[in-house]
Amino acid sequence: MRCHSPSRLQIFGILIVCGFVVTAVVIQSAPAGRVSWPPFVNTSDSLPLGFYRITKVFDLQRGYVLRTCLPAEIGRAAVQRGYVRRGTCPNGSARIGKPIIALQGDTVVVSDGRVQIRGGGDHEAPIYAHDRRGRSLASAAGTHILKPGECFLLSIHSPFSYDSRYYGPISCGESPYFILVGNGSRAP
Repeated sequence: MRCHSPSRLQIFGILIVCGFVVTAVVIQSAPAGRVSWPPFVNTSDSLPLGFYRITKVFDLQRGYVLRTCLPAEIGRAAVQRGYVRRGTCPNGSARIGKPIIALQGDTVVVSDGRVQIRGGGDHEAPIYAHDRRGRSLASAAGTHILKPGECFLLSIHSPFSYDSRYYGPISCGESPYFILVGNGSRAP
């Protein structure tokens, strides 16, 4: 009996079938009307690699992964430096998905190369003076008391994430909010 390895066409066919199976599982596991099509596939370092579904919520909470556009100047700079891909946001960037670490009323202290959150649990994250290519990075140094409609986004998955530790709190947008659920992220 002679063994042969599968052809590229056979491998491609197997991958397509597996993709349909995974998609069906994601759709079946979501409550009716709460899944978007297609499922969101995260490939960034800010969250674990994998499939997520996009759902609407009307009340944001710490731990949710917010899917939003960055403010105009921040988004354009992020695209220029390669931190965010081009996309459909008004500033030309793609939407980001980052965990919400602080909300209205929380105090965020950015100093001495670290971020400390008071009011929503203690989370610390390093702040780097330079990115991986050696380019200088600004930081959101200071004490920030978050106002209504603001949130502080901070990746707890990657210490190198380009998030609020570099650009400060941002507007969370308007209700309904779009969040990512899956791969261990918190579901509403």
